[in-house]
Amino acid sequence: MNFAIKQLHGTVLEIHTVGDRILRENTKIVTNFDKNLENFIGDMLATMYAAEGIGLAAPQVGKLSKVVLIDVSSCLSEGDECDFDGNKVKEIGSIMPLCLINPVIKKFSSEVISQNEGCLSIPGFSGRVKRSAGIVLTFVDRQNVNHVLSCNGMLARCVQHEVDHLNGKLYTDLLAQKDKKRFAKYLGECSGRLSKSNHGNTGAAQDFQG
Repeated sequence: MNFAIKQLHGTVLEIHTVGDRILRENTKIVTNFDKNLENFIGDMLATMYAAEGIGLAAPQVGKLSKVVLIDVSSCLSEGDECDFDGNKVKEIGSIMPLCLINPVIKKFSSEVISQNEGCLSIPGFSGRVKRSAGIVLTFVDRQNVNHVLSCNGMLARCVQHEVDHLNGKLYTDLLAQKDKKRFAKYLGECSGRLSKSNHGNTGAAQDFQG
């Protein structure tokens, strides 16, 4: 069983940063599974790896489509688990990178975990965010085949972060009040410097980057 997308050649795209209106817009369902989509996925993949991120959503590179790429193989923990279409995945890294098209989170676990997150669209800033420890997700792949993903740990967190992007939400919306004040200060300091051409690392290696 191998659901990972094959390495696609692509062009590194500009990453839109906080303040760009596109990051606050809702995305559209993908209906055309053609060469253009294939090329776009290749570009997203190249961009995510060039920016050293573990996740990337289409709006971050200027397209309002429900497309997400994820590769958490570098930051998995011992307790992380994943079921794909009802089958337990023994090595989660073996199914990376994942391309999730038209993803919908159907179920959130009651357990909530707080963890540090960063974002490629908010370079140089990070903060703790509470998210459900586990989720159940439906999506289609590049061939428009339906799948169900059940997971916890870093993969679940990454999926929630990226699906938020598809709905015009940023992880900073979920920060505690003290971190929101710190974020406001960050925005003031970065005013005029943030641009779509920024591909910088979002922070320390232990930070979520997506």
